[in-house]
Amino acid sequence: MEISTDNTELKRLREVQLEILDIIDDVCKRYDIHYSLYAGSLLGAVRHKGYIPWDDDLDICMSREYYDRFLEVWKKEEHPGYILQNKENTPSFTQSFTKIRKDHTTFLQYDWEKGRYHSGIFVDIFPIDRIPDGNLRRKKFFWDCMRYQLYMREFVPPKGSAAVKLVSGLFLKGTTADHKKRFREEFEEKLREYDKHSNWHTVAVERTQSFKQILPVDMLDAYIHLEFEGKEYECFKNWDGYLTCKFGDYMKLPPESERVWNHHHLIIDFEHNCEERGNE
Repeated sequence: MEISTDNTELKRLREVQLEILDIIDDVCKRYDIHYSLYAGSLLGAVRHKGYIPWDDDLDICMSREYYDRFLEVWKKEEHPGYILQNKENTPSFTQSFTKIRKDHTTFLQYDWEKGRYHSGIFVDIFPIDRIPDGNLRRKKFFWDCMRYQLYMREFVPPKGSAAVKLVSGLFLKGTTADHKKRFREEFEEKLREYDKHSNWHTVAVERTQSFKQILPVDMLDAYIHLEFEGKEYECFKNWDGYLTCKFGDYMKLPPESERVWNHHHLIIDFEHNCEERGNE
């Protein structure tokens, strides 16, 4: 099976990601925080007992409650060699979730990232929220999600319609940095309002496609351990319900033309930060 880069490089990348996951797993065990392998990583655990053969990233998720607790306890401890990165501590960061990166490594995806923030090899941690019942409340939820993402990312959606791009550009151009921060906090608080309703469906709000994909009601209710690369990690007990919502017939392999790396990288370095590489 062809992989669109050097297999040795992919193997080393995965080893670092698993190293980071073990750090996260240790913190979660000590503080009774539940998490689950997520997206392609959960699919890999179920279908391959490890990485999807052509996958190059590692994702986990947590309920918003556990996500908040994880961020809080991480700050209380020293984690030499590992960096927690999100919008709160890195204003130029453009995502609504958290990355745990390994220091003295580089996984640079875009030229514009260089020098803006640490770009080491990472594991992504996504918060999961509840979505309200009722057509009107859901429309409001989607609208709040879109504005939340706009002020998190702080750039015009590249795949949006002409109208969306125009309105987004006007919102961003006419908003100061302080107001963007305040709007982010306000919209996040609106999204959190629904999390107390354990009988409502779940949803991920990291991007437009995800918060329109309704996930099982009981997804966050119970957890089991599944094998992943020779170890066991936490996963949703209802992994079948999640994977069916996310991928449909998830046991069916995609066409060979789609079996490629997800993250198109410019630079991978296993020993140096991007800044330590100088002007390379």
